[in-house]
Amino acid sequence: TGALMASAVAMPGTTPNYKLTNVEAKRIMAILSEMLSKLDLISRVPTLHLPDSDGLRDSLGLDVLQLLEEQMLLEQQYEWVSGAQMGSIPPAGADMPDFETLDDELRHSTRVVCRMLKEAPGIITQLNAAGMHPTNDAFPDGTVTASMRRFLTSFNELKEQTYVRMCTSVEEEKAKADWFADVSAREERASQQLRQLQKEIRNEKADREKDVSVRDGQIRKLRSELDGIQNSTLAKIAEIEAEAKAQDDADRQAFTDRQTALQAELTKLKSDLAAKRKENKDSEDALRKKKVKNESEVEQWIAKYDSDVGDKHAELNSLKAVYADEQKEMARLEAYFAEVTADRELKLVEERKLAAVRARELAQHQALEIAATYVQKIWRGRSQRRALEKAKSGKGGKGGKKKKK
Repeated sequence: TGALMASAVAMPGTTPNYKLTNVEAKRIMAILSEMLSKLDLISRVPTLHLPDSDGLRDSLGLDVLQLLEEQMLLEQQYEWVSGAQMGSIPPAGADMPDFETLDDELRHSTRVVCRMLKEAPGIITQLNAAGMHPTNDAFPDGTVTASMRRFLTSFNELKEQTYVRMCTSVEEEKAKADWFADVSAREERASQQLRQLQKEIRNEKADREKDVSVRDGQIRKLRSELDGIQNSTLAKIAEIEAEAKAQDDADRQAFTDRQTALQAELTKLKSDLAAKRKENKDSEDALRKKKVKNESEVEQWIAKYDSDVGDKHAELNSLKAVYADEQKEMARLEAYFAEVTADRELKLVEERKLAAVRARELAQHQALEIAATYVQKIWRGRSQRRALEKAKSGKGGKGGKKKKK
């Protein structure tokens, strides 16, 4: 189909040996008519936004509304991407796809929308009823913009011209085109030559007059300037010579005074420099000695620090070993004393039992001792009383015998 349309609308002379058949011509015209119909349908679809989405969702349905919104979004992105290629800046934060992908998606969406509008023409009526395009004097039907209307008109005229050209034979078309091109070319060449010659004459005349006027003015100006320059030059030369002489004398005197002052200052600076050098040399020697002394002290401190650190490290290692041994010993002693404590508790329990038994035995023994002591006391008392009684009785017998004498 594309080849047939290209051959049908080609300029005369590009396909001189090819003649379209009646079927091919009808097919081309059918394709152009269908394209014009689809363009008219798509021109009545809004381009940027839908004014009443809720109302259109109820009247058109969710699927149709989604297709229209997707078409509007793709058209808007296409304008942004096309503008970005021409130097304009898209809105901030907009994630734009590449141009080729967007072009393919827009083509596919346009074909789907055209097919949908062709199958359901009532969608266009509902869109017009929803107020998709403003109605004014330029667009009484309120559906198609001015630019789209001009495009559709031009496309319709192109279709009619294509039909006329397909109805004309190749020979007639070629002869007519050749004659028209020859006449147009000769007329154009003659007009160009005439305009060029007239332009060259006017330019030459104007340049000549301008050149003469400019040169006369330059001559008069140069003569007056030359006279003024000569007069002013003589006076300026005398003035410059007098000023130069006075300036030279003043400069010489100033130079002499300046040279004397600078010489005295140089002598003073040299003496100050010598004294400063000597002072700096003495200070440098003292600082060098101090530096050597400080370096030796630092080395000694470093050596001492290394030695102390080594000793401390060895001591720390030994302390760690002792600490580890003491930890082991403490663990062993804790286990041992735990056993000892348990044994001691057991022994204390046994000792308490033995003490109770011994206490009972001691109490019994003490009771026996007390009873024996009491018995002994009684026995001793009776023995003493008997002994006293015997003693008394013995004394009484001896006395009785003496009385008898």
